Amino acid sequence: MPWWIWLLLALFMIAMLVIGGIYVFRRALAALSVISETGARIGDRLTRMSEPVDQENPDEAPIFTQPLKVAAERYEEAHVGVILRKEARRDRHVQAWRRWRHGILG
Repeated sequence: MPWWIWLLLALFMIAMLVIGGIYVFRRALAALSVISETGARIGDRLTRMSEPVDQENPDEAPIFTQPLKVAAERYEEAHVGVILRKEARRDRHVQAWRRWRHGILG
């Protein structure tokens, strides 16, 4: 092969190495920004975790130190809320089926 072909091949190889290096550098900077952003979010959450939690009744004793009646009442209130949410969901479901049925048939 003539010498100028070798020169073109060498220049092409050097150009590809430079372009590849630039690409790697740009992707590394993008990854570094994503990593630093993620680290900042993790740091914010860790600092929030170390702060004291605002509770409704901070003076109230833990549930395991209170009488069983108190725990049963709390459970009952929570379970009533669960049942009400399930009934509301069921009612919304029935209403949606009625709307669809009347929309298709009516």
